[in-house]
Amino acid sequence: MLMFLFFLALWLLFNGRVTWDVAGFGLVLSAAVTLFAVKVCGWSTERSRKTLRIGWQLLCYAACLVVEIVKANLATLRVILSPKASLVRPRIFRFDSRLRRTYLQTILANSITITPGTYTIGIDGSVLTVHALNTEFAEGTPGSGLNLRLMAMERRLDGTGETEQEVGA
Repeated sequence: MLMFLFFLALWLLFNGRVTWDVAGFGLVLSAAVTLFAVKVCGWSTERSRKTLRIGWQLLCYAACLVVEIVKANLATLRVILSPKASLVRPRIFRFDSRLRRTYLQTILANSITITPGTYTIGIDGSVLTVHALNTEFAEGTPGSGLNLRLMAMERRLDGTGETEQEVGA
């Protein structure tokens, strides 16, 4: 019901005027979108609560990702502009992210890929195969803040309050 009201409020807000035909069409459209979300997308109230539970962590993850992208841009720029070819030491490595949820593994793989100098080649279970432009780029990936933040989100979604030390990170 809350989702229906949210869609209806959005419809009325974006429409800019409230008339009988706009409100009636908004009711029908909001009901259709809500029904689609429940039946096709598997939306549920519990799922929304879980997403809201990690909302702050998602924002922190996004901020951490931006910082990592800036740092990787500077490091990649240094490698590219360096007159020494010895700075380029490409490496392919595998590491276990220890993430169980496939969408969190995908988020991590995409985050690695959009970070300059690294590219996720494949995912096998929780093990990611990554190509790094330089050996030093590969060293920080397994224990990176991005991976640790996603592990914390997964624990929060599972309802466990374990810390990294308890899990063995």
